Amino acid sequence: MDKIAELEGEIIDLKFDLKESKDKQLIYLDILNNIQTGIDDLFQREHENERFHFNENIDYREALINLNKSLQEYKRVYKINF
Repeated sequence: MDKIAELEGEIIDLKFDLKESKDKQLIYLDILNNIQTGIDDLFQREHENERFHFNENIDYREALINLNKSLQEYKRVYKINF
């Protein structure tokens, strides 16, 4: 009987660990999707700039600074480290 209770406890712990892992996975997927969207938007602006001769200066350094700020905010909000 004690062995059954011990195994049930392990199952509960494993279910909790699995949920925690899935939650972290969703956070990381959200981060990656936001990065991908930002990159796609930047390249789209560059493409439209060339296509329509807007002569807009695209500041990649500023884009990277904003990306870094966004990642720092994710780390703070979700208490994750990468």
